[in-house]
Amino acid sequence: MTSKTQNPLQGLRVVVVEDSDELRLFLTVGLSDFGHQVRGVADGQALDDALAKAPADVVILDIGLPGEDGVAIARRLRSTCRCGIVMVTCCGQVDDRVHSFESGADLYFVKPVDLRELDAGLRSLAYRLSGQLQSVWRLNAIRSKLFTPDGVEIPLGAQELIFLRRLSESPGENVLRSDIFAALGQPNDHYADRRLETLICRLRARVRAATPDWELPVRSRHNLGYAFLAEIEHQ
Repeated sequence: MTSKTQNPLQGLRVVVVEDSDELRLFLTVGLSDFGHQVRGVADGQALDDALAKAPADVVILDIGLPGEDGVAIARRLRSTCRCGIVMVTCCGQVDDRVHSFESGADLYFVKPVDLRELDAGLRSLAYRLSGQLQSVWRLNAIRSKLFTPDGVEIPLGAQELIFLRRLSESPGENVLRSDIFAALGQPNDHYADRRLETLICRLRARVRAATPDWELPVRSRHNLGYAFLAEIEHQ
């Protein structure tokens, strides 16, 4: 199962991450008028929730966001998905631009931004992204391996396989810790919490050791459970 970036002539699926209500409304309404399907959110956590519900072709980021800043989000997105990343920010210094590009940004605009120029930039970026596969991970239970979207294989232990299989049953959705413990056959207690955190840390480290291009897209959700924030297939 693969999905392709939408035809730029038909509009793009865009998520705007901007903490200013006024600017977020300006961008979402303005880009919608250019034919794009636009959602607006205020921070990185809300972005994760939005992407869990539906993918995006392009994410527009402000740098000065509350909590996780735009540069950190760009770096994280670049390692977990293949969407376009566009910075729209008041930070116009060369160092800000360089840092953003090094973190994975494709385009950089300084506020105030002209919507016609932004639309043209998005469509130009979409032509480059057109035809590229979305970030689909693959889980092979028979071989006990996880494969990154570009085919790097990650060997899995028995408990790691069970953990990923449970998350992959509901990709993007929060799976409660109690449900994970039940799948692992562990009691729901303090020691189980520690064991689960250790399992996830080791799995993240194994992915990083295998490839610098990808980060395991598993996120804690409101301290209640975990979610796999990318598309994943079973083989």
